[in-house]
Amino acid sequence: MPGLRFISIVANMRHEVKDYPMFLRSARRVKQAIPEAAFLLAGEGELEESLKSLAGELGIRECTFFLGRCEKIAELLDISDVCVLSSKAEGFSNSILEYMAAARPVVATDVGGAAEAIIEGVSGYLVRSGDDKTMAERIISLLADPARAKAMGKQGRQVVEERFSCAAQLAKTEKLYEKLLTAR
Repeated sequence: MPGLRFISIVANMRHEVKDYPMFLRSARRVKQAIPEAAFLLAGEGELEESLKSLAGELGIRECTFFLGRCEKIAELLDISDVCVLSSKAEGFSNSILEYMAAARPVVATDVGGAAEAIIEGVSGYLVRSGDDKTMAERIISLLADPARAKAMGKQGRQVVEERFSCAAQLAKTEKLYEKLLTAR
């Protein structure tokens, strides 16, 4: 599919909390501005059929690909231009860290721990939950400026390496143990 620009989301389709409808409304706006945009939805669950219907109602069914359960997330992220998470609520999203570790710019709703990972305007963008207009604007801005998108992805990867990698977690744990032992 040469020439297409891929916007991906990885989340289960079992719970409305992931707010795929927000993503699809945003996708319609992106498609109007960027005709070569295509949307990759990786996940499975009982909401899939209703989401396919919504994509049809929004007029984006032909450019929206429901991938189901995806065993090759690295390959999916490798072809993605922008990665998205549209949740209404979240703990700390593994998807966001996976996107950033793959050096992809992220547009996510500012819920749960998203702001702990994403540095606004540096490694991605945070938008209000339900605000598909702003989400679309952020995605469009990244597709329109591939150099900025690449720089954001690179910054995201650096954040993951510095703050969330196994080495970083080990260093934090050792520092905590050292502090606790010194306090005795």
